[in-house]
Amino acid sequence: MSQIRKRSLKATSWIYFGFLIGALNTYFLTHKSWFSTDENGLTRAMLEIGLLIYAFSSFGVTAFLHKFFPYYSDNLESKDNDILSVSLLISLIGFVLTISGIFLMEDVIARKFSTNSRLLVEYFYWIIPLGFFILLYSVLESYSYGFQQGVIANLLKETIVRLFTLVIILLKVFDFIGFRTFIILFSFQYALIFFILAILLARKKQLLFSLRISRVTRKFRKKIFTMLALTFVVIVVNVLRQSIDGLVLAAKQNLTKVGIFGLAAYMVSVLQAPFRSMVAITIPLLSRAWKNKDYEEITRIYRRSSINLLSFSLFVFFLVWLNFSQAIEYFGINPVYLEGRWVFFILGIVTIIEMGTGVNGQIIGTSSYWRFELLTSLLLTALIIPLSYYLTVHYGIFGPAFANLISFSVYNSIRYFFLLKKFNMQPFTSKSAEVILISLIAYGIAYWLFRNTSPIWNMIGASATYCSIFIFLLIKRKISPDLNPILENLGKRIGIKLS
Repeated sequence: MSQIRKRSLKATSWIYFGFLIGALNTYFLTHKSWFSTDENGLTRAMLEIGLLIYAFSSFGVTAFLHKFFPYYSDNLESKDNDILSVSLLISLIGFVLTISGIFLMEDVIARKFSTNSRLLVEYFYWIIPLGFFILLYSVLESYSYGFQQGVIANLLKETIVRLFTLVIILLKVFDFIGFRTFIILFSFQYALIFFILAILLARKKQLLFSLRISRVTRKFRKKIFTMLALTFVVIVVNVLRQSIDGLVLAAKQNLTKVGIFGLAAYMVSVLQAPFRSMVAITIPLLSRAWKNKDYEEITRIYRRSSINLLSFSLFVFFLVWLNFSQAIEYFGINPVYLEGRWVFFILGIVTIIEMGTGVNGQIIGTSSYWRFELLTSLLLTALIIPLSYYLTVHYGIFGPAFANLISFSVYNSIRYFFLLKKFNMQPFTSKSAEVILISLIAYGIAYWLFRNTSPIWNMIGASATYCSIFIFLLIKRKISPDLNPILENLGKRIGIKLS
């Protein structure tokens, strides 16, 4: 587990550095002086539709790369390894079919969004290059995981993309470019990291291509095509359930509501950073553990991921909740974004539930029961799409948040009981309850002490108090065997004894 801890910490550090840059981007995009609420909402809607283009185009090749990479690398010479060639070919075919479908649906798209989201219709076709390079990067990213390059891939996606976005935002803020040029550059952000990752892999002689069908592909062709067909549906429904909120808000409300929801969702994504890095690192380890039938290792990863992710998500959730309103007031953010405060709260609870159950989806997805992941994903989509539409019509911006809460509670409960029944694996211990109690105590004390102070002193004082109490109790109660060594090490470096 120390291997996962070290690499996960490194990946998470880069991701949080990326979030600092992302916070600057969010500040500029939501500030009342530089971007309108519709313009900010457009950037959110473009990314969500770009992800849908990726989902429909990929035909499930990312899951194929995760599952079959060990079989190709263990049984083929480098010059004969065709896993990347096969993946790219399938994805490019999927992209052509997807874009053809978009052109055929041009009139429908215009009718759905022209009334409430005019900017989205005006700039719609710039989403195509955005979706194309999201697709190419996702394929190369999944491929790089097999070479244990998950940290680099996360650095590029979580940090370099945001740094590029910051640059073009500043060009717009200081009037070097107009909004149209900004959107064009925005649509090519994934092109940058795709070429960087390709060059890095090529330099390490890990960018392997073969124009001949290998014996591994021939041997597993039926299983591969079955997996592609089924996981294609999984990927589509997973991305669709992530994107449905913004799409429904754009169609039934307006881009301003998309922007407000997007701010809340961005703050929630701060909670998810450790999960992203852990997924990148654990997928190849889980794939090999299943291959070797090492159930003890899988259970260990499951439990450690649960307590670590639960601790991170609770810590960040209450820290953001303490400062949400004060930060908007102090930093000159458009007051309209205050409407997203309770959206953040609901989505934050959803994320805590999801992260608290650890990498259960990845455990199922890399096992021989990966078809079950398809069934649960279909169920999630069957719940979230009609719920999101219905609740958005009736409750506006809070509708998608409630839809997520209901759907993900059901979804994670099913996955939890599946692993419990099938493999007698479950992630929770008494420490899970302890860390929840610790977060509530730390929040309650910090809130009560600074509730009547000015915004700036509230942010500084409440945050410092909350962090101190949470970290102190986390260490004293030995909540996590992975977090304690990290925190104690950091304490030593700054001259503080934490144990």
